[in-house]
Amino acid sequence: MLADFQQALADLTSLPEWCLAVRADASVLHSRYTLTEREARRLHTIACDAGMSCACTVYRMNRLAPLAMNVRLTLRALGPTAKHVLSDYWRDHPRGHAHFFLESDRFCKWLRERLDVGEQMSSEVRSLLDRESSAIRAAVRASCTESD
Repeated sequence: MLADFQQALADLTSLPEWCLAVRADASVLHSRYTLTEREARRLHTIACDAGMSCACTVYRMNRLAPLAMNVRLTLRALGPTAKHVLSDYWRDHPRGHAHFFLESDRFCKWLRERLDVGEQMSSEVRSLLDRESSAIRAAVRASCTESD
């Protein structure tokens, strides 16, 4: 049960929609995790705490940092839609990668797949994504320390 408690706590921080659902109805915790009543009460209390909004924001800012550093121009070209694009990415990939280049490369591949299936984005976004993802792949190759 401890592992489920720990996973639930991580999910509350990384999935703001889930945190809001738990705030509204603590019983939803039992649909995803095996918890004691004490653990469920603690998680509900944590979800309802005013500081939880801040924790979710800090988590998302940490997820944003590698992208802001490595695909800055692509994000800027997305304009107001960037917020929704990032939320969709984080929903599809709820766990970040600690290696900034690998996380950025995964985002680029994910965005490229969306473009390939017909998502409407400007030619500027496509061009910048190509340029920045190429630079990221080169950085990943350069960071490898093992020979093939």
